[in-house]
Amino acid sequence: STLFFLLISHKLLSEKIISPAMEFESDHSDGFDRLPDPLIHLMFNQISDIKTLIRCRSVSKRFNSLVPQADSLLLRVDRVISATDSDDDDDSFLIAFLRSIIKSLHHLVSPSKALPSPARSQNSPAQILREFERIRNLQIELPSGDLRLEKGTTIRWKADFGKTLKSCVILGFRSGDGGGGEAEFGGGAGAGLKMRVVWTISALIAASARHYMMVEVVNEHKELENLVIKDRDDEGKVVMDKKGLKECRESQGEGEEAEVNNASSGNGVGLWWRNNRTTVPAVRMRMWHEARMELSGGMKMVGATLVVVRPTNGGGERSEVEEQNGDVGLALGAFGEDAVYCEAVERLLKSRSYILEMNSF
Repeated sequence: STLFFLLISHKLLSEKIISPAMEFESDHSDGFDRLPDPLIHLMFNQISDIKTLIRCRSVSKRFNSLVPQADSLLLRVDRVISATDSDDDDDSFLIAFLRSIIKSLHHLVSPSKALPSPARSQNSPAQILREFERIRNLQIELPSGDLRLEKGTTIRWKADFGKTLKSCVILGFRSGDGGGGEAEFGGGAGAGLKMRVVWTISALIAASARHYMMVEVVNEHKELENLVIKDRDDEGKVVMDKKGLKECRESQGEGEEAEVNNASSGNGVGLWWRNNRTTVPAVRMRMWHEARMELSGGMKMVGATLVVVRPTNGGGERSEVEEQNGDVGLALGAFGEDAVYCEAVERLLKSRSYILEMNSF
């Protein structure tokens, strides 16, 4: 930890956030007291993890007052409460979480406000984040992906939102070494197209559910500039930039509440945030497809499909060439951090594209 503080101090000195005159004296006083607030804030932003920051509040009264001012946060959701869970289940989840914190701090003397009381209130992102005063960058990490896929199927998607869907890029395929092509979907080419449409609809429903989950957070944290909701499986990602966040707040302020659909799961039991979602507007989908594709690293994809989804009224009057160029740009930027998916996208963009339209749902 000493090395960490020295490195951070060096960074702040180089950026002139603190001056060389702020030296630590060799006495027996607490060195933390000499750290300037900007340094503490930078440390908390580097930590970002909310569970760790909650523990930091127990270190001292000063930390307790400064932690809520952290502006870059990561909230890892360990478990999503089911809509049909009992109150006792809610209690057990929160109390178990609080006990894990209390146990690790058992031998520390903490201020009276350091830990939240064991009430049943902190069971949603909005309620947890109310402990923080000026969030600018926020990442929510869900415990798993939303889609229930067949074995061997992979789907990756990225959706951009404002008050509603602005764009979504979806890449789907099945892994395999056989030569079945479309036949591996079962039922020939028609079944293959049906499966790709199912992939697209499923990804859009998952994205709109995540957006709905965060509307309350967006409205409450006016300084928020960047929001990402992803999952640990890296299946899908919802992003909202500063412009999209402003658009979302303004639509709520005008009384245009985000439209909500009840989307029950197949067995009638759904997660609380999956049971509600913002409505997907009427969209235009551009689709590229290859029955079989082998990448440079040897990875084989069956039924590789790339879909770019945008609202039909989102771009105004644009030519077909402008529309296609815009779709290609979105596709190239969606998975740039992963070399395998980036190569798959580039290969698919060389094939023929198809246009489909879908009504609002």
